[in-house]
Amino acid sequence: MSRSVILDDVDSCEPPTDVVSGVFLLARELRREIGDLMATEQWAVDAGFRPPCLGVMAVVSKLSPVSQRTISDHLGLDASDVVGVLDILEKAGMVERRRDPDDRRRHAVVLTEAGEQASRRLTVLRAQVEARVLAGLDPDERAELADLLHRALGSRTADRQTSPA
Repeated sequence: MSRSVILDDVDSCEPPTDVVSGVFLLARELRREIGDLMATEQWAVDAGFRPPCLGVMAVVSKLSPVSQRTISDHLGLDASDVVGVLDILEKAGMVERRRDPDDRRRHAVVLTEAGEQASRRLTVLRAQVEARVLAGLDPDERAELADLLHRALGSRTADRQTSPA
C-alpha cells in the first residue's frame, strides 16, 4: 500500500485518540501549511526555501551568532540536514557562516541584513501557520499546548544529556 493511500485513509478517519498519531498528524499539517504559504512568497521560492529554513532562520535570529551544533540541537535536526539548510540560506544571502572567534574550528552563523528582513517576514508567516493549523484552539489552549510540548520535549532533552553516549 502506498504512503499516499495510507495518508488519505487517515484523512478520512476520526481524529486520532493516541498522542503519537496526533503529534504526527499535527506536524504534517504544520509542514503542509508552511509549504503552502512559502509557495506564495516569490523571494522564498526563488531562494529554494524548504520548511526547515523557517526554523533555522528563527534560531539564528534569536541566538545569533550561533553554532551549527546549537541550531541542530534546538531544532532536533541532524547536523548534515542543518548544513544543507544553511547552504540554501547562505546561497540566498540570508546568513553568513563565520569562524567563531572563541573556537576557530567552529562556524558561527549570523543573519545578513537581507536575512534580518526575511526573518521578520518569516515570523509573520509562522504566526499565520500557527493560527491556521490551530484554529480549533482558543488562545489559552494554544498556550497550554505550547507548555505541554515544552515540558515533554524538555524531559527528553534532559534524558539525552544524562544518558551515556
